[in-house]
Amino acid sequence: MEKKLKEKIEVAIKAVEIIICVSILFSLILSIPILGKYAISVIKASDFKQNYDLLNEFLKFALLLVVGIELIEMILTKSHEAILTLILFVIARKMLLYSVDLIDILVGSLSIGLIFVIIKFVVKDDSLMAKIDNTYSAAMTVKKIKQDYKLDIPQDMSNTLGGLVYEIAKVEGIDELKENTRLIYGSYKFKIISMKDGVIKRIRIEELK
Repeated sequence: MEKKLKEKIEVAIKAVEIIICVSILFSLILSIPILGKYAISVIKASDFKQNYDLLNEFLKFALLLVVGIELIEMILTKSHEAILTLILFVIARKMLLYSVDLIDILVGSLSIGLIFVIIKFVVKDDSLMAKIDNTYSAAMTVKKIKQDYKLDIPQDMSNTLGGLVYEIAKVEGIDELKENTRLIYGSYKFKIISMKDGVIKRIRIEELK
């Protein structure tokens, strides 16, 4: 009973997330003509100061649209890459809006640099990410996951975690795998967090209770 209730709540949350994403996407599409008008105004500017002011407004508006796009990706994928990229663009836009002196620019630059450091070192650290949110690289071996993280997942179906998920999908009769696909096998739930060019990159493993 409790398991079914949790599944229904997850479906409801997913539905609300999709509605929010569709609303944001619809607003972004309606805003594209405004961006075009900004661009035309920049071209038609009569002097340097006017051109500078209009270009500044154009960049602010363009970055706002980009933030909206990244927000959609973050909501749908919930990946750390998407979250950090969203923060990166928010910082860049804030720098355009509120940077009035050298200190503001310095703080903004340091913040952007910190984001890049996190993306390069933290997000790519499989051991750290596994401890933070139970996500694992699809290339990680099942044997390593069993030994290092004490997860009793089947080892006889595939050598790698990604291969294991593909095999479980075959058992479940699922022909196409995509991001956010959920699979249940034994006492564990597998969720595909990210894919690239049709290849699974990261997978979340959660024990069913």
